[in-house]
Amino acid sequence: MLSEWLYHLTDITLFDSRLFRAGIAAMLSIILVLSLMPLYIRRLQKADATSDFDANSKTKAPPIMGGVLLVAVVVFVSLLFCKLNGYTISTLLVLVAFSSVGAVDDLAKVRAKKLIAQGKLTAASYMEKADGISSTLRLGLYFLFSFVIAIFCYKFIPDLRGNLTVPFCPISLFQIHLPNWAFIGFMTFVIAATANGTNFTDGLDSLVSVPILTSMVFVGLVAYVCGNFIFSNYLNVPFLPGCDELFPLAMSVAGALLAYLWFNSPPAEIYMGDAGSVGFGACIGIMFIQIQAGLFLPIVCIIIIAEACSVLLQISFFKFTRMRTGTGKRLFLCAPLHHHYQKKWENKFASKPLLNSKIVWRMHLVSIFSLIMSMVIFFGIR
Repeated sequence: MLSEWLYHLTDITLFDSRLFRAGIAAMLSIILVLSLMPLYIRRLQKADATSDFDANSKTKAPPIMGGVLLVAVVVFVSLLFCKLNGYTISTLLVLVAFSSVGAVDDLAKVRAKKLIAQGKLTAASYMEKADGISSTLRLGLYFLFSFVIAIFCYKFIPDLRGNLTVPFCPISLFQIHLPNWAFIGFMTFVIAATANGTNFTDGLDSLVSVPILTSMVFVGLVAYVCGNFIFSNYLNVPFLPGCDELFPLAMSVAGALLAYLWFNSPPAEIYMGDAGSVGFGACIGIMFIQIQAGLFLPIVCIIIIAEACSVLLQISFFKFTRMRTGTGKRLFLCAPLHHHYQKKWENKFASKPLLNSKIVWRMHLVSIFSLIMSMVIFFGIR
């Protein structure tokens, strides 16, 4: 770790400061993404790494798999400025494991698109193939990785023993405590669910980036406070020694996403793809559990939760009504939720880009409002 080496070499305490390391991590992530992304985009364009297929389009779709570079930058910066402990190791393992699954899924989509261009696959069957690897295999890998990491966390993080901070309730008065088997199951479900939820959210230019960014700001600040005995005691939040090492990691993710928005803002030059959305989604899940704020996840990540729930409700309601009446009915015009609003408001705007911008910006504002509200609740309302 660079900062630790500099601290021991120079004995300057600034290099050991988590606040300093978090700031440097964010800035270095921004610089690296801004510097490397243009070259990376050109390489992907040259390899025709796109998944969108439109026979009538005269322009090439932006490449996918932008998340591969983002994840690589975050891992590199985190190894430089985070001290490795149970918190950081488990989070980085989750990030790499889930991003690998997402990258394989992205490659499968690119291959399907190329098969169409070669005439080996019909355009009519493309939407089925565009899902990449099967959803059953994806979910199976999500839960397998989540279960293994949950056991790792429970064994190697001393303060992770099934406690959940309840919104609006002081920890001195009441905390939910889950037995080990239930907590491991809960942690497994949260990691897999958030990974899947961010994947659903990644449907419009920049839509998933801001919810992930606001989640990382919340996690980073909470981890910084919970890892400091004086701050945690004063604000009546759980004291979790070593948890504050998540602060530089979270800020490296936030910095990478800020720089990514430079290229992904409408019209997008590159898409994050499953390699990024799935990996960062799993990161959100494990970090919320580690800071004992799992019950705050629906507040902070309200957009991600809403997108995931819209898909679940749509499928469940359709199957239920088809079983009861023989004809399936839908709760939403289309799922995930952003597609519902695309169809609902399609006649209210002069063009589709204007419609998409309205949807995206409103969801961004909801994410920012949710961050502010969650900070007030977690630190202020006790």
